[in-house]
Amino acid sequence: MKHPIDLSVELAINNKHDEAEKILRDYNQKNPNDPRVLFNIGWHDLRHGKMQKGYEGLNVGRFINAIGSAAIPGKIWKDEPIEGKTVLFRCEGGLGDQIMNVRFAKEIKKFGANVVVSCDPPLMPLFAKNGFIAMTTTLNFNGQATTELHAPNIYYDYWVPAMSAAYILKHEYNTIDGKPYLKADKRVLNAKNGALKVGVRWSGNPKFEHQQHRRFNPQLMIDLHKVPNTTFYSLQRDTDIIEDLPFVDLQKDLKSWVDTAEIIAGLDLVITSCTSVAHLAGAMGIPTWVVVPCLPYYSWAVPGEKSVWYDSVRLFRQEVHGCWHKPFALIEKELQKLVSMKEAA
Repeated sequence: MKHPIDLSVELAINNKHDEAEKILRDYNQKNPNDPRVLFNIGWHDLRHGKMQKGYEGLNVGRFINAIGSAAIPGKIWKDEPIEGKTVLFRCEGGLGDQIMNVRFAKEIKKFGANVVVSCDPPLMPLFAKNGFIAMTTTLNFNGQATTELHAPNIYYDYWVPAMSAAYILKHEYNTIDGKPYLKADKRVLNAKNGALKVGVRWSGNPKFEHQQHRRFNPQLMIDLHKVPNTTFYSLQRDTDIIEDLPFVDLQKDLKSWVDTAEIIAGLDLVITSCTSVAHLAGAMGIPTWVVVPCLPYYSWAVPGEKSVWYDSVRLFRQEVHGCWHKPFALIEKELQKLVSMKEAA
């Protein structure tokens, strides 16, 4: 017999979210302190548009290594005066999580703090070019952070776990600012005269939890090149490379995240699965269409095609587990509309 948590996840994967939630809440009545249940209920609270309540559940996931990173020495900032203080904004999760949440480092800076962003090394140059003091996530354990980029040692008065920053800053969905907060120089991309420039990425990090549920047949995306007056650029790098694409293959140009950002800045549209590229394009304000599974990542938990996280993002949701034809049929239809609008303009 399946554990209620496993049964709930299975139902959610099959787009039966209300049934999945009922199982969790019934189980929670008898087992009120099970962190696995509270963590999963948190996702459902987000789904209902309750950000603070949802993050309370997600934060419990830290005790079972379901979210975030291990705690570091020092005091987590909450609401103390921090003018003139140094705050270490510690990025967590995958690269997409780090890109999504770094927006809050700018918000904390508005309180008068000196904010240092620690992130995975590949993102350091991108964040540094956007005005952040960026360093690696490598930390020692005497209240200091070490970095080779800007200084040998950085002392911090407080630190903030990035995946809980929205909670610490007391945000609800209606207070999240979806305007662009990252930028890059625009790289000129060759295209047919007047063609819509579309960047595509069909898969992301293979280590991502539930990776098998967000994967689709790349041919569904490749077939979009048949839409007239479009030029497609592959943003796929490192994994799931497909030879002889009817696209411009940019894998050799994507040497860094700065390169990726500059290429994205030169596009009219990005179409991608739930990847870090989706978050980067959204953070830059580039029109971005994200194909998400029935059980989406927490950033896309609220139903609908729009997301408060990024004004420029549109979500195309899978409705039946294992079946991706319907969202891609809609993408093709909307892409044809977009081309027609560009031609008319």
